[in-house]
Amino acid sequence: MQGKIHNRDTFLGSLAKKLGRELNTQGVERPPLPHRPHHDVMAGFSQQQLADVFLEYTKNNLGSLGVSCNKDELHETLTSICTGFSAGKIVVSGDRRLSELQVTNNLKLQFDDVYTWDTDQAHDINIKQAEQAKVGIVFAEQALAESGTMVLHSAASHGRSVSLLPETSVFLIPQSQIVPRITQAAKQLHDKAQAGERLPSCVNFISGPSSTADIELIKVIGVHGPIHAAYVVIADM
Repeated sequence: MQGKIHNRDTFLGSLAKKLGRELNTQGVERPPLPHRPHHDVMAGFSQQQLADVFLEYTKNNLGSLGVSCNKDELHETLTSICTGFSAGKIVVSGDRRLSELQVTNNLKLQFDDVYTWDTDQAHDINIKQAEQAKVGIVFAEQALAESGTMVLHSAASHGRSVSLLPETSVFLIPQSQIVPRITQAAKQLHDKAQAGERLPSCVNFISGPSSTADIELIKVIGVHGPIHAAYVVIADM
């Protein structure tokens, strides 16, 4: 569908007149930026260095748990994290990457109540399972080293409630998908849009557990969502 912009030329002509020049709608180029700190920060870092910065930030600034492991150690790592947070019920995103890592199947060997977000079930049933869970486990698209931020793309099988309703959110992120900052994450979305790829309807940037400090500057954890967050960097993915 092609829209119509009303009174555009009149409006732009008025602005051009105020600026003392003719209206120009052709051949406009973006001026080069004299400084590019948003591209330069950590530009030369290796994936291992980005992972080190990311894990240090999550532990020291977000008060969250950050660990690194390989795929063979993932089951033991998740079991330890879930046990540490006294997980009763666990809900796992229906993301196929978690299925390929055998996350649900392995957790069921250690815990009695493990549920995977199921798009064949009614939405209310999935949400009820997430509400009752102590721990929610999701797979992140990217991580931002600078701010300890996880990037989640929406999809029917992922279930936004998995990272929102349980007391603890556990994020799995391949080390290869850690980028310096939001500049690089936004560029990836921009490149997809330019290539005509379908973008997710929602992109969530999540930094640490839910918190707010808008009440007399006192930081309160868990007001709008999870109280705890844990990050698992998978080194060989």
